[in-house]
Amino acid sequence: MKKLIISVLACISFCISANAQKIKVNEIDKFTKQRIIETSFEKIVSDKSVLGSSGGRLMKNIWIAFRKVNENEYLRLKWCTNNVLAMDSNADVIFLDDKGNTYTFQNTDFTVSGKGEGTVGAFGSALYGLNIYLTGDCSALEGKTITDMRINTTDGYIDFELNKKATNTISKTYKVFKDAQK
Repeated sequence: MKKLIISVLACISFCISANAQKIKVNEIDKFTKQRIIETSFEKIVSDKSVLGSSGGRLMKNIWIAFRKVNENEYLRLKWCTNNVLAMDSNADVIFLDDKGNTYTFQNTDFTVSGKGEGTVGAFGSALYGLNIYLTGDCSALEGKTITDMRINTTDGYIDFELNKKATNTISKTYKVFKDAQK
């Protein structure tokens, strides 16, 4: 009985993780006639602090998604934090893979944090965050194991280490995104 329960839980866990990345939007806008494709948001950085948003330090919770409007591709980041932060237009966000290669993307507009801007769902909707649209070569992330990232803000840069379980999340999410374009 114990083996059966463990097997069922393992199977459920595998199914959930295997199907985590999905297409959220795949449609033609009826007003602009533009094709829009967007993946679900997937968490790549989790704040490990027991204090969470209290304690006065910077929170580090980040989700990613890919979005395409006609021929324009975006890498989207949602960063939930407890601080008011800003990013300049064209500010760099740099991803680092397990081989030491870097992949640089630029912020599309001047972005200031706002309440609920960096969250996915209702959890954290009262916290400040950034909703970031990045441009760059999204296809460069295909098949890569991303371990770290750096976000350049108006106050300097902040480095993030991706969750161990999420090192392939960006690549897997891009694959789902690419497959939806066929």
